[in-house]
Amino acid sequence: MLNARENRDPDAGLRRKAAVLASILAVIGLIVGSLFGDRGMLHLLEQQKATQELERQLDDLRAENGRLAAEIRALKTDPRAIERLAREDLGLARPGETVFLIREEPAPGRP
Repeated sequence: MLNARENRDPDAGLRRKAAVLASILAVIGLIVGSLFGDRGMLHLLEQQKATQELERQLDDLRAENGRLAAEIRALKTDPRAIERLAREDLGLARPGETVFLIREEPAPGRP
């Protein structure tokens, strides 16, 4: 039966081979596109890494924001916090106090 069909249409085998080849090429193209395309797996993995890094940065910024908010509250309500800031950051002292500045010299051989 198959031989009779091939005898009637000699290009049928060639068309079948071309269809199989086209199907294989299409599948390969889909696989390559799903791996390396703009929406492929490799791009997705890169985006996930970038998202994790941004989430880490966001957590760091939230922690910093909380620390700064606590410092602002302390500066508004605690006179000792204001005095500490004036002494440490501005180098101020109370009347009658002597301020000593200690400079560390670099170790020999270091600039």
